Amino acid sequence: MVDASLALGLVQDDVPGLYTLDLGGRRTALLANWERLHELRSVTSSGPAPTMRSLRLDLETEALSALALALTDAERSGTAGPPHAVAAPDAALRPRLVRSPVPLLADEFRRIAGALRDALTSGPGGRGWRHDLRRGPNSPTALSTSFGLKAMLLTEGHLAADLLPVAAFLVQAERDGGYAARSQGVPRPEGTAAVLSALHRINGTATFGTQLDVIAASLGEVERSRPLVLSTILETCVQLGGRPELTETLAGDLLAARRNFGSDAGPLMLWPQKAEEGLVAPKPSVPHTARAVRALAITLGSAFADAALRSEAEAALEEAAAWLAEQQNLEGTSELIERETEHGVEQLYVRHYTAAWVVKALVSAGLPASHAAVSTALARVWADYQPEMSLWRWSNGDVPVWMTLDSLEALHSAALSDTVTLRAP
Repeated sequence: MVDASLALGLVQDDVPGLYTLDLGGRRTALLANWERLHELRSVTSSGPAPTMRSLRLDLETEALSALALALTDAERSGTAGPPHAVAAPDAALRPRLVRSPVPLLADEFRRIAGALRDALTSGPGGRGWRHDLRRGPNSPTALSTSFGLKAMLLTEGHLAADLLPVAAFLVQAERDGGYAARSQGVPRPEGTAAVLSALHRINGTATFGTQLDVIAASLGEVERSRPLVLSTILETCVQLGGRPELTETLAGDLLAARRNFGSDAGPLMLWPQKAEEGLVAPKPSVPHTARAVRALAITLGSAFADAALRSEAEAALEEAAAWLAEQQNLEGTSELIERETEHGVEQLYVRHYTAAWVVKALVSAGLPASHAAVSTALARVWADYQPEMSLWRWSNGDVPVWMTLDSLEALHSAALSDTVTLRAP
């Protein structure tokens, strides 16, 4: 596996096609020649060839970890054994978080909750959070307040008494069966879904049937071409339950928003930023693929009446998660969603915290926090944390409330995925 991953050329003359320029092609050749490679090493295969998913997400990580362990052991002892003599690392030697005098994650969560509470502000409609947590002239909005409430529920585990007026502000901010961002003149499904997600965490018995009807009626061409919109609504629909037909419609639309970014080695279905017709050479998007993976993973945890749709979703999740685990560029990105209205073009500017979404997606797909791809993304999340203010800041100096929520969700998901104790850096 190390030979194929790094194209070392150890069996150049024995296994044709194992050293193509494309890593996907090398993996395909590895699996096709699984028994042959075992024969060349004079070892007995423990079973049939693994799946491409297990190869990419699990076995390669173990193999490369074994190589790293062997190389460091050889450096310490001054000797080096043959590559084929490398043994799989014992569980006790696998990467883990080292104990240190830094505070536990739970302690850091308490400080973050205090910082969020200090950032609460009052406006004409009531008390809540603004988009940017720095002091400024803007009043709180329903969307930003929903992000803040979800963050507080994650850090404190319950709705504290002093936040009851904030929850009341969120309920009273509803207009025409939904919610809108500050730049939007009417409720939009992505904003409504985000707020309903917060309200359902406060009152798990509420069904929000009227609001879901409004969301279903507002799914048009723009919504179906935007993975961000579809994944946001799908997550909330699954969370609320009770609307399996809407859930399956949204899942089908999200799967249809994929595009083929494959090569000669085979197709590779991933999500771009937008899936409308007429685009010129779009590229796959890491945050949008991560959002879609997260939404599908949550959806697969619920009942699917359509067996074919479930099978397609499982395959899509496996393929996209494997691709995500290999991505190195975790820079945040942005997008602009435009809608034509009778008053002109309505614009919604959205930023994506890529590192946090990669953590949430990969953990939802079954990877532990100790996996290299997850731990790398977690390190990036902590790198953006500002301990002096106990909040996360965007690269331009903004302190958006949604970024703190995304970070907390990523850390919370990772903490639940592993048995190791996660500590703040």
